[in-house]
Amino acid sequence: MATRQKTIANQGYIQSFIDCSLDVVQVFQAVRDKDSNIIDFIWTANNKQAVEQNGDVIGKSLIQQNPGVMRSGIFNRMVQVATTGVPQRYEQHYSFEQFRSQWFYQSIVKFEDGLIMTTREITAMKMAEQQVIRSNILLQSVFDSSLNTITVVEAVRNKNGEIIDFKYLLTNTLAKLTEGGDPFAQLYLQRHPEMMNTEHLESLKMVVETGNPAEWIYHYDVPGYNNWYKVKAVKMGDGVAVTADDITEQKMTTQEMLRMKDELAQRITDKYHRIIESMDEGFCIIEVIFNNRKKAVDYRFLEVNAVFEKHTGLNEVIGKTMRELAADIEEDWIRIFGNVAVTGVPSRFQHEAKPLNRWYDVYAFRIDEPDDHHVAILFNDMSVRSKSQVTT
Repeated sequence: MATRQKTIANQGYIQSFIDCSLDVVQVFQAVRDKDSNIIDFIWTANNKQAVEQNGDVIGKSLIQQNPGVMRSGIFNRMVQVATTGVPQRYEQHYSFEQFRSQWFYQSIVKFEDGLIMTTREITAMKMAEQQVIRSNILLQSVFDSSLNTITVVEAVRNKNGEIIDFKYLLTNTLAKLTEGGDPFAQLYLQRHPEMMNTEHLESLKMVVETGNPAEWIYHYDVPGYNNWYKVKAVKMGDGVAVTADDITEQKMTTQEMLRMKDELAQRITDKYHRIIESMDEGFCIIEVIFNNRKKAVDYRFLEVNAVFEKHTGLNEVIGKTMRELAADIEEDWIRIFGNVAVTGVPSRFQHEAKPLNRWYDVYAFRIDEPDDHHVAILFNDMSVRSKSQVTT
């Protein structure tokens, strides 16, 4: 009698204890076959949350009430805990019986010849977690689709708060190829000791300290590399996100064009000089002039070839602007050359220059650095043909 009362008291104590939990708490007794193998479990106790979830299931078969535990693998986990005594904690996706694609965190511990299972629904947390994962995958996909290298680094500071290095946090696919592998968590100067005390490194520090975005061009000249990069950097936390565009080909082309321009100016007899001077077409290099609203308003002649005067009727034009030579020149000329200078997109067109009483067939293309606003122009005087067409 005393033992039975003690058992009842213990059950009451257990019931009071598990009812205090905000989680679903279920106590199971193992059901064994004649060979002592566990073939099912029956409920022996439930807290209030479990009753709200499952109803009155005391003494009932787990497999009959929740057959999904077999397909989901939960039953096998329960058998392992009841058999080995080793607790298990895990996240479980469950979409059977009254449950609809829900996530749970479950803890199972052995209790007598059965077990105690504690369950907490974490569907909202898992949905948020999966959203973060999807967002990260999307972000990485955007990074990896870029034709430029993208690198995010975090400042490394000494005890005085001074930036002494940067640590890699994120790189896109092209950056990994450039780096020769994934540099995650590595120090920048350990991978690139040659960048110590360079303007590039100081510019990165300045962006972090001031918070002001910056752009610059730097020449990376080390064994195996001789590249030019156009860099854009913006502050991100206590670090910086860096985009680098390899402009080596453009830079080499620009340098070649500058070399040609210098040779022309110095009247050096070389193949480029001979080509320009021997052409029937007029040739000139201009500098497009913009106002403070970034609108093209005029252009200045920098270089002309020998037949320029023949095709235009203009002489001694070097250093002068078009409006100085022909104040009423059509706005279309300035607009078109301004667009070429800004966008870098070449333009071929035919247009009349009324102040010169001529029609021209023109090809214009940008040269030198974009900020120079230099445009090279090849043109033919087609006035005779145009007048003939008008007469016809």
